[in-house]
Amino acid sequence: MENHRDEKQNASGEIILPHQQFDIVAKDPFYVFPEDMLRFLMDRLDFEFLEHVDSNLATVEVRHMDILIKVMLEGQPVLIHCEIQTDDSVQPNMVRRNVGYLGRCYEKYGLPIYSFVLYLRSTAGHRDPGGYFQNVPGHRFIVEYEVIRLNEVDGASILESQQPGLMPFTPLMKPPAGMSGLEWTRHCAAVTQSLPVDAGVRNNLVVELWVMSGLAHERPHLLTFIPEDIVNESSVYQMIIERGVEQGIEQGIEQGIEQGRQLGIEQGIEQGTEQGKQLGAKESTIAIILDLLDVRFDVSTAPDLTSLLEAIDDLEQLRRLVHEALAVERLENFIRVLQTKQHGA
Repeated sequence: MENHRDEKQNASGEIILPHQQFDIVAKDPFYVFPEDMLRFLMDRLDFEFLEHVDSNLATVEVRHMDILIKVMLEGQPVLIHCEIQTDDSVQPNMVRRNVGYLGRCYEKYGLPIYSFVLYLRSTAGHRDPGGYFQNVPGHRFIVEYEVIRLNEVDGASILESQQPGLMPFTPLMKPPAGMSGLEWTRHCAAVTQSLPVDAGVRNNLVVELWVMSGLAHERPHLLTFIPEDIVNESSVYQMIIERGVEQGIEQGIEQGIEQGRQLGIEQGIEQGTEQGKQLGAKESTIAIILDLLDVRFDVSTAPDLTSLLEAIDDLEQLRRLVHEALAVERLENFIRVLQTKQHGA
């Protein structure tokens, strides 16, 4: 019975999540619980949340800031900006990148900006100086932002506050003395599951916490504290999968446009774009199915199933097979379902 439980929990393993999973999960609390996140960033309460602000900054090409929120602070509207970094930014580095963001942001909105960079992984952000300082008389140029490294934040005090928006981040914070990282993560999950909030909200927070924990621990060690029904009922989990499919569509569009450009005609670009949409969505969905089955049954299914899946042109049918792969108890049963669908029975 225990083995069956573990097998079902493997259905929510990391490998079926797109690579931008941490980006999606880290941004979500800023939209669902903005006051929690603002209190954490600014370490103050004397503000009034006003609205989320369009963070697209158009120049020759569009630049997108992670989080941009307008608040009322000390009687005037100001912008709170936050970049969320899993690892160090390399090309360009974070200083150059953030200076560019803040300059364009001030150009667009003309408001004071409080900027933060939030580093998720414990190895990131240690060389970030928190700004650029050009001390040339007559040409002084100073841009400062606050650097927050989660592994330096006292996790116990954050957990005690029981602010829902901060719960997904707690496993990445500093645990109490004498408590191992994995024990701390399990404790954070237990506290999150006991929060007095709506069940749907709580399920989403637990899934987000589980995803974020993957930055600190191997995913198999985390499977025992997140029941499968919580994953299945979480809208955040569904959003993560859908974003993965959307990313595949976008990549397919880019490939299609490039093929069209090579043809050198407008019609070719249009045809390539439409083909790219279908190609990207189909390839991404097939990849999710194969990865899910590989993790659940600890085998490489690609050699046997790729051709069967690629023969299915109905994208909705493929998407239904994702859920089938999540629920089926034996690989042989899934193959039987796949063969039945292929023959139209």
